Amino acid sequence: MTERKLNFAEQPVQVLTLEELERSYHENLPTGDPVGGIYHFALIQQVLEIFEKRGLKPVVQEIFAAANRDSKRPGVTLLPQLEEKFGERAIEAHLLRRVYANIEIRCDETDDIVTCLGGAYHQKGIQFGIGPMVKVCHNQTILGAQDVVSNYTCYSGQSRKDKYTLEMVLARIEQWADDYEPYQKVRRERMAALKNAEFTRDDMLKLIGVLVEKRILHDTNNDVLRISQPYPLNSSQINETSEQLIALMRHDEHISYWDAYQQLNTVLKPSRMDIPQVLPQSLALFETMFEQLKN
Repeated sequence: MTERKLNFAEQPVQVLTLEELERSYHENLPTGDPVGGIYHFALIQQVLEIFEKRGLKPVVQEIFAAANRDSKRPGVTLLPQLEEKFGERAIEAHLLRRVYANIEIRCDETDDIVTCLGGAYHQKGIQFGIGPMVKVCHNQTILGAQDVVSNYTCYSGQSRKDKYTLEMVLARIEQWADDYEPYQKVRRERMAALKNAEFTRDDMLKLIGVLVEKRILHDTNNDVLRISQPYPLNSSQINETSEQLIALMRHDEHISYWDAYQQLNTVLKPSRMDIPQVLPQSLALFETMFEQLKN
């Protein structure tokens, strides 16, 4: 069997299996402990065990590893001394610091929707979010702040004083599993609210304006105007999805907030953007649209 080779220079985002991720080089502190308190593959395995013990049928759908340009701790480091041992561009010769996993919870999936747990492991810390995954477009949705957790500040509403440890992150994930049905009830209600609300052209124009304003206020150098909360979409994402939304509404004048949300959500995927931003922006997009719907 031919051993797989990785080439992040040609393809900055690679899809791996859990077994391949475990074969990659394990980064340790000088003490010999894992950087971040746990290896990426071990974190995924532990989350799988949490849901397996409760009979919730978790399955790793895919794992992304991404390169980035951090000069001190890049997303991918190829180690020449290990290439000599395992071969050119061998999986075992790669140190992977920027990883995102989709874990499907298949206990109550339908033809259209499966609950999915998104987990990001990277240089800043660890993030997890849970919510419905739309199968046809592979869109991960996050339907509220109760469905995200991280061990560093990256979500609106999470105070810098709220320092979550790895153990606290895992405890939140256990809570999602222990109280699976009550959490699902809230998600179904919010999904139904989006599906049952008509999204008009006026709604579209208002939303595009809000998205642009949030991006400007996040990126501005004006200290008086600047907001620290993650924006839902950056400039290029706004341009791409707004054009698609305009085209969709010309084709079909009767769409729902859910349809519009999914159209905007198509760009928020680890294969298309920086991994640490996927879950914060996904949450920010939902909160922006849900707030407009309520008003």
